[in-house]
Amino acid sequence: MNKEKFPQNESSIEDHTDEEVFQNYMEDLKLSPEDFDKKILDVGSGSSQFAKWAKEHNVNSQIFSLEPKQESQEKTKSVRGMAEAMPFQDEAFDLVISNASIPNVFLGESQEIVDEKLKNSLSELMRVTKPGGEIRLGRVLKGEIYETQKALVSALDKIFDELRQTYGAEIEEIPYPAANTYEYVNHEPVKLLAKAYLIKIHKPTDSQHEK
Repeated sequence: MNKEKFPQNESSIEDHTDEEVFQNYMEDLKLSPEDFDKKILDVGSGSSQFAKWAKEHNVNSQIFSLEPKQESQEKTKSVRGMAEAMPFQDEAFDLVISNASIPNVFLGESQEIVDEKLKNSLSELMRVTKPGGEIRLGRVLKGEIYETQKALVSALDKIFDELRQTYGAEIEEIPYPAANTYEYVNHEPVKLLAKAYLIKIHKPTDSQHEK
């Protein structure tokens, strides 16, 4: 399969300082001071810069970082693992976040693979989230220009319907107009390639789900 290539306007998270990454998380995920009273899981955390800065500045020492390429370290709460099969107990976290990772990491795969990986990963995110907790996915790119983009949007629509039916989940999609992706000519945007969203998935309590 030939993967389509198109311009991206996001730099690698490793290009930023720990403080810059922390501030990006705050903005992209619309985090509040109250959120840092919670036990948090950062999925696709890179080098754990968000958790590292939060701990060093006494913001929150209960942030766990999950990344397939990093070594597990109990001291820093860094865990090596995949979003599709996470090594955590059920209902372990109050807030699960993924910034510029899930589901964007699956962009470029075939429809079949995107469907499978996205279903497995979001099901896992729901599994480890406590009843009444929340999942936030930052800078999710949704576009209809390329087949790879269409595959991701289709997969998201399917899994969101399943989460509503299975868990009674409430899903919000909040647009980021300033983070939309464009094709540029002479430094001027000429075509909108994908719209960017913050997606909030609310997992109801058991009593709410029963209603």
